[in-house]
Amino acid sequence: MYISAKKDEDRESLWRRFASGDKSVFGRLYTHYHRSLTAYCIGRIGNIEHAENVASEVLIKLLQYEKANEIENFEGWLFQVAKNECITFITKTARRKKLLNSNYKPELNRLPDVEIRFSMENIDHLIRTSLDEKDYKIWQLHQQGYDNREIAEIIDSSEKTVANRKSAARNKLKSVFKKLNE
Repeated sequence: MYISAKKDEDRESLWRRFASGDKSVFGRLYTHYHRSLTAYCIGRIGNIEHAENVASEVLIKLLQYEKANEIENFEGWLFQVAKNECITFITKTARRKKLLNSNYKPELNRLPDVEIRFSMENIDHLIRTSLDEKDYKIWQLHQQGYDNREIAEIIDSSEKTVANRKSAARNKLKSVFKKLNE
């Protein structure tokens, strides 16, 4: 009971100092109230990131409020401002969503050009046609997770040859994709 009374006293004395013009205590007031304002806003908005932003806005409004000394019920004032800010946030979000939905209608059943150009089948075909048969086999084995030693055993070659062919294939594919992207 004593600890709780002490905290309330601290908040009360911080508030009195702030209301009398001592802006240096604002950081401590912010620390005391941001969490509870965020919790309140989460209940209204349902998103923690947005609620944290709204809670911060409420406290910034307090800092900018020129008649802080006229506030009779400090916590009541904070939570009333939080309620209003939540309503404003919800209204703006709904309005933006409505505008977006009315002004932007994505075409259904149509992939964007990028997705068509870079579908996995197209990429595999491009790689297959850009590399010779042996390099394509090495590339496939590499993509499946085999290391150079294992690939060398599978294709009956040396590790060094596999490493060199992978490097050459990588450079060739970089060039092909660069030209395609232009």
